Amino acid sequence: MNLKVIILTATFFAKAAICNGQAADEVYTPNKEANSYYVKALYYIKIGSPRNGGSVDSLLIAVRWLENAVKADPLFITAYIELCRTYWLFDFSYPNFPKYNSSAVVILPKAKSAIDKALQIDSTSSEAYSQLARMNKNYEYKWDEALKNYAKSIQYDSTNASNYASYGETLALKGRWDEAQKWIDKANKMAPTDGRVLLTTGIYYYWKRDFKMAIYYLSQTQPQNDNSKFFTGLSYVADNNPTKAIEFLKTQNPLNNNGGTKALMAYALIKNGQVEKARKILKKIDTDNQVVEYRSAVCYVALGEYDKAFKLLNQYYNRQGNWMTWFKYDKAWDPIRNDKRYKELLSKMPFDK
Repeated sequence: MNLKVIILTATFFAKAAICNGQAADEVYTPNKEANSYYVKALYYIKIGSPRNGGSVDSLLIAVRWLENAVKADPLFITAYIELCRTYWLFDFSYPNFPKYNSSAVVILPKAKSAIDKALQIDSTSSEAYSQLARMNKNYEYKWDEALKNYAKSIQYDSTNASNYASYGETLALKGRWDEAQKWIDKANKMAPTDGRVLLTTGIYYYWKRDFKMAIYYLSQTQPQNDNSKFFTGLSYVADNNPTKAIEFLKTQNPLNNNGGTKALMAYALIKNGQVEKARKILKKIDTDNQVVEYRSAVCYVALGEYDKAFKLLNQYYNRQGNWMTWFKYDKAWDPIRNDKRYKELLSKMPFDK
């Protein structure tokens, strides 16, 4: 089915949903034309998220509606921020994801342009600074810039605890652990049940190699979601309990068909001595064209196939993958830390600098 047919079909169902009262009364801008485009975009985002088994082609349509929205209303800051978020929805390892140009190398310039326009409209937008800081941290590896922009986000909205947690997480990347702990603690005091805070806190403790504490915070997320389950499973493997990790990962949403989670299951199986099952998963990931090089490289290190692992890692670094922020602290790399190839790649990242 070509994109034009998909657009016509999706438009029909979007109109039906709106006519049935879904989002029909929502007003995001006084510009009626822009508002109509934006409401349609939200519908396509909802049905298009690959994390819920959606059609990625619907995200392409969502991007078009958002672009129409900001064209109709050039001061529509909410649409610019949503456009940035939507671009990043493509950055997910659904089957055949590379054909959608989902690499950060492609997404980052477009997403930053949308946020830059949002900040030109409102230089006090906390959410815009938060999105910018996230890109600085995860994809540009510019952690000083990330700290500046998280600080601005907090300045303009001091009630959002997740930004405090992310500020602490970024300090940890720079090796400033004592300062990081204060920000993590403050975030949890402000919002002890916030899922974003709990997730960031779990990751922080994983990096500190306090895996039981990581599992504790991740398990506090209610209801459990695929992100919390993924990182809980990862922490169980690191805590030398791959059996528990396998059980936990089996509870993930079956619609969440992504290569990263499959590779984590393969890693847990390897650590549990079930190598043949793991190899079948890795082969299927490759066949389905959904390889997350960092996550598959972890498996090949566990299998002792270091040359293959480094080939994947260098590919991943070149496409600016967000898992590179884990490269220094991830326990999975312990077997290769003395390898000159590991040291060379690590030197390209700004840890402790």
